[in-house]
Amino acid sequence: MSRMKRRKLLALAGSTLAMTAFGRPAFAVQGGDILVLVEKDMPAVSFYALPQGRRLSSIPLPAQPHEIAVDAQGRYAYIAQYGVARWRGPGVGGDRVFVIDLVGRRLHRTIDLSPFRRLHGIRMDQAGRLYVLAELDSVLIRFDDPANSDVPDQAVPLGGLRSHYLVIRRDGRRAYVADTLSGMVILADPHDPSVAPVKRFSGKGPEGCCLSPDEATFYVINRYGSDIVAYDAHDMRELRRMPTRGEAVRVVSLPDGKLLVSNEADRSLSLLRPDTLAEERRLPLGVAAPGLNLAADGRWLYAALDDDHVAVIDLLAWKIETRFATWAGPDAAIMLPAGAQIQR
Repeated sequence: MSRMKRRKLLALAGSTLAMTAFGRPAFAVQGGDILVLVEKDMPAVSFYALPQGRRLSSIPLPAQPHEIAVDAQGRYAYIAQYGVARWRGPGVGGDRVFVIDLVGRRLHRTIDLSPFRRLHGIRMDQAGRLYVLAELDSVLIRFDDPANSDVPDQAVPLGGLRSHYLVIRRDGRRAYVADTLSGMVILADPHDPSVAPVKRFSGKGPEGCCLSPDEATFYVINRYGSDIVAYDAHDMRELRRMPTRGEAVRVVSLPDGKLLVSNEADRSLSLLRPDTLAEERRLPLGVAAPGLNLAADGRWLYAALDDDHVAVIDLLAWKIETRFATWAGPDAAIMLPAGAQIQR
């Protein structure tokens, strides 16, 4: 795989990425690009040819897989088993990480992380280390060589109550966590549990979060508090706060620093200024979008919709270009760029 193709291979589950500016002039993506989509209610992970959304294959999975991460080579994806439909729901949840062979399009192996439960946030850093967030235990689990090891290298306690959503700095030295039930956001060192986590009360139900492209600012959506907060990523000092359009669920950062917010109650997308958090534009969707999956060029968004569709959104034109049907519960995704896969 060429260096350029590797650089285009990005996890799309709302994480902050180092991306170039808007730029691809043709419709959607290059022919041959593949969306690898978690369908949590099916439950499965499916491969869709872009831009038309033709399903190529699917891999059945145990109950309620949620977030997904991918290595830089496009060889393996890692899916966290949340095990319950919603964080407010009953049950101890899942304790597995599913390792997906992206070349063979099959379940390669399963990592058992019991007794840690409700695995949700999952991310990789630029060194290829894997981080898995166990919500029920408020523990961050790290694998230094996830392709070859089923044994964690470290588990770091966060001191939260329901640690649901996760962002990792590119170098892996800082983790930012939305602790949904307590209302806190937490900054932790994923490599040194002796460093006390920095905790701030954010609001009611902090959930979706991201870093700015320069990793200087941390943003979090207070889902049931109906606002968005910007924090200094170094010390978690609150910088600014702004109401959202009622209940909101996800936020992603664009290459120019602007923010996309998925408004659950309003069934729309908002484009926000990073310096004020003021809304610049609104795009009606007609249905809630629990998953915001941003393409490598920063122009195209693949919004997973509550009506079991994916909306392909041209962010430059600020319009929905097309939609395609999926299996039940589309959510987080990654994209494999054209030509990135090794021939089977």
